Amino acid sequence: MTSTEISLSIPSAGQARPHPGLLRRVAAYGLSRGTTEILVVLRSVLLAALLGPAAFGSWALLRMGMRYSGLAGLGVFRGLEVELLHADAKGIARRQDSPAATALGFILLVGGGLSALAIAASFVVPDTQYRLLLRGFAVASLAELIYGYAMVCIRVRSGLRHFAVLETGTAAFHILLAVGLARIWGLAGAFAGLTAGNLIGIAVAARWVSLRPALALEPLRRLLHVGLPVALTSCVGILLVTSDRWVVAFWGGPTMLGYYALGASVTSGAAALALVIRQVVFREVYGETFSAGAATALRAHLERALLPFARLLPPVLGALGLLAGPVVARVLPGYTAAIAPARLFVLAGAAIGLVNLAAVGAVAAGQQRRLPMYAGGALALTTVLSVLALLGGAGLEGVAAAALAGHLSYAAAVLRLIVKESGTPQADRFVLSTLLPLVWCAVAVAVAGRLIVDYTIASAVLGLGVYVLLLLPLGAGWRTEWRRLRY
Repeated sequence: MTSTEISLSIPSAGQARPHPGLLRRVAAYGLSRGTTEILVVLRSVLLAALLGPAAFGSWALLRMGMRYSGLAGLGVFRGLEVELLHADAKGIARRQDSPAATALGFILLVGGGLSALAIAASFVVPDTQYRLLLRGFAVASLAELIYGYAMVCIRVRSGLRHFAVLETGTAAFHILLAVGLARIWGLAGAFAGLTAGNLIGIAVAARWVSLRPALALEPLRRLLHVGLPVALTSCVGILLVTSDRWVVAFWGGPTMLGYYALGASVTSGAAALALVIRQVVFREVYGETFSAGAATALRAHLERALLPFARLLPPVLGALGLLAGPVVARVLPGYTAAIAPARLFVLAGAAIGLVNLAAVGAVAAGQQRRLPMYAGGALALTTVLSVLALLGGAGLEGVAAAALAGHLSYAAAVLRLIVKESGTPQADRFVLSTLLPLVWCAVAVAVAGRLIVDYTIASAVLGLGVYVLLLLPLGAGWRTEWRRLRY
């Protein structure tokens, strides 16, 4: 059964169709975001080589902790996004009690409190490494929260050009400062460089964004009305994408996590492309929801963004995953244990990207309250399968397969939600046809990867040839999706 045999038609999106092809609209920002992601991956590679697996595992722990610190804002950034777009759509003037000022005041309050707790805890814990982690978290997490606020405001009101320039510039400063200071002070220098990079980004953003905080109850209530369900979803979602790493950390300590974290870092590529698409389309999805209704906006979102992403990207990512083995073996020979899980993590990133794109539609349709339940089910599945993989001797590749299974289950649930909200018939078959290429490519990668045993160019080419042959049944649907992108 091929993807074209079970693909289903989407009812006409009515007024939503006049937008130009997604490929043209994504290209400009995609180039900038692609550069940013290359810089982020390069930072990981350079720090991994410089610090070694054990210290790099500690760096991974800090980055995981910082993902959770964003939850302290209780979703106000998502609420701010919707509020600013709604105000612009209605022509409401910017006022002193703007939700932006309240959002900044709120994250300073909760983020500052969290940092103070971390500093206090650092004087209590006896372990030197954990004291360093807590103090690094205290300063880096607060700087990242303020930087995140500035980026939301710039993205909505200053446009993608300023957003892209600042995003890429900050990533460049992260490399220069984190890697440069890590050469001098080791792990502490890497933490200091990460913080300094965000502070420079905040200073530049101050040209376009007001950094004067306020705290008004009515704007805060509106922000939390939208943001709280999203924050709960984000909490479970972050647990979902990090639960396998916590299992690895508890099982094998920082060194084993260092290997696994390097393999997991490749998920950022596919997730970044989804983020690029999200930054381009979220304004029109929310706008079409206000003007034409949720069903029309969701049908257009499915047709213009989700289907091409789901059917065209996985084959490319699978090929890149197979070719990454020889590269890692030559550049970072001490990290060959990361190669096998990295192949599957490339495709897990595509599943995460699908969730992020589908969640835009769920928020636009006002169905965000269902997302935590879906993420919780996927979290339980990922955790159980990760533990079973380690108990069964499947190693890091088995844990990566568990993560992929959990992400796929989450993507299926969120996609089914917005398909039903869009009024598209036969929702279950539609979801199956959308996710089939991703599952197919994962199986093909696992089969072809067995042929790449010595990480030479010759064995990689052999594995890639087998992979391409296995993908031939999917080829019929690629032309249709390419047309969706272009027109």
